[in-house]
Amino acid sequence: MKFNKIVYTFACLALISCRNETSVVQTPVAQVPYVETTSYDVKVNDYVPVFDKLPSRTLENVEKFNLETPLRCEVDWETQQLISTQPFDRRDFLLERVDKGDALPDLKVENLSFENKSVDEVLRILLKNTGIQIYATDSFYKTLSQKEIGGNLTQVIDLITSLGGVYYNYDNRIKRITLKRYAKWNLHVPLSTDVILGMEDALRGADIDDIVIDWEDKIIIFQGDIVTEDKVRNIINKFAIENYLIAYDIDVLRVYPKTLDGSIKWMNILEAFNAGSIKLSQKGIIGRALVVSSNFNRDSLNEFLYPQANTVLVSSGTFIVPDRWQGRFDIGRCGREVRLETDLNILNQTQFLPSDKYVGKLDNTIVLRTSNGDIAKYTVPSRLGDNILIIGIPTQYFVEGKETIIPPNAELVVLLSPRIIKIVRPFEQNK
Repeated sequence: MKFNKIVYTFACLALISCRNETSVVQTPVAQVPYVETTSYDVKVNDYVPVFDKLPSRTLENVEKFNLETPLRCEVDWETQQLISTQPFDRRDFLLERVDKGDALPDLKVENLSFENKSVDEVLRILLKNTGIQIYATDSFYKTLSQKEIGGNLTQVIDLITSLGGVYYNYDNRIKRITLKRYAKWNLHVPLSTDVILGMEDALRGADIDDIVIDWEDKIIIFQGDIVTEDKVRNIINKFAIENYLIAYDIDVLRVYPKTLDGSIKWMNILEAFNAGSIKLSQKGIIGRALVVSSNFNRDSLNEFLYPQANTVLVSSGTFIVPDRWQGRFDIGRCGREVRLETDLNILNQTQFLPSDKYVGKLDNTIVLRTSNGDIAKYTVPSRLGDNILIIGIPTQYFVEGKETIIPPNAELVVLLSPRIIKIVRPFEQNK
């Protein structure tokens, strides 16, 4: 009986689908029930998909668009050079404001004194009889006290605003000076991809994130206050005096154990590799950092893990920083897709100690950080040619909520491989 009903139902559907304009079968169509597909949050009614209205935001594939991907996010582990040279002229660095406005009138200032006056009050006293108005965009400004300031008008206003920690621009058309705490900047960088990436990573390491790069003209564009300006000038000075940049090639893996007891036998590294391949071990608040020899690389790590775990490459890329300066690698910038670990940043400050007697030494300070704070910190010495392996960071650390499908023994594994870029001035290269 059930079989006959099924045959009858399919026959009715066939008649409906095969009808033509001259012969219409009057067969009642059953109402399709309300269905909600939880995987895509799509509701279907009468074969028409109905979507919930979501908050407006940039679509995911556009959000992930990144011009740096081919430059930063493809690591060639087969052809790494431990030491390479990079010629550029340090004098090519130029930091300039792009919103200064018009030139001020050529006026002379003599014996200007003030006590416990805010920046805008001082400027109103100074410009009282000039017809120039002051527009202050913020409510509170630093109070200043000075005696007998003199010079041309531009020099005096530059001094007052600098002391007050603000910027200004002048519009000659309406005779108005606007005060503001943030300014727009262009940082011209020498014509080198490595140097631009290094400068960007150093800026991010200093928590300067509002960065746009004009790759054609080699300009880094950002907006910042006086504190930001000081940080950038310090980084420029660092590039100007240091002889080395330190590059780190990175693989970030998520590892799912498939052994019976659900864990990775990391102690087996001591048997799987030659004696002396594991040179140092340091435990952090969470996880552990190992300094390993060069034969412990991407291929050998995957070979070691293959019998014990399934691995997923979360992110792979490169970051470059000046010697003794903190740089930052954002996992999400080179992520294969949006994952739990996308919020993770790796910060590293390294000092390179070259020597004629032995391979150069590196003093590494590595911090793993998310938007919720630091996860772990490792201070490990190594030599050029060594790699650094961080293990034992539970993937569940990145899970929000009380329940998850991520098993408790799944872990984050980070492999860092340092190399040196020696900075050479053009005239040094020709010697």
